[in-house]
Amino acid sequence: MTSMNQVQLIGKITLEPKFKTFKSGAKLAELGIGIPESKKKENGDWESTMHFVDVVLWSDQAEYAQANLKRGDGVMVLGSLQYESWEKEGKKQSKVRVKGKKVQFIEWPKREQALSA
Repeated sequence: MTSMNQVQLIGKITLEPKFKTFKSGAKLAELGIGIPESKKKENGDWESTMHFVDVVLWSDQAEYAQANLKRGDGVMVLGSLQYESWEKEGKKQSKVRVKGKKVQFIEWPKREQALSA
């Protein structure tokens, strides 16, 4: 059966990506992306919000990110949700992040271009 755990996100990288190479040679990239959302309120005004998502990339996708991506770049990420839990100072903590299978740089329109479209 095909996995139903699939996501596609388009946003901008919010912090400089972090890169690691393990003793085994495996490569990892961690980045955060901000995903804008605009919706119309009842009074007709537009309201903008930003959703922040952590993304982890492995192997060739981590190498691509290291060579090509930086804070502020627009990206499209295809992947799946990954649940993580841990204990810190006796308290259980958890979060969901995206395990990216494919990341791609995208041109992000400048604010003036977006408003004229």
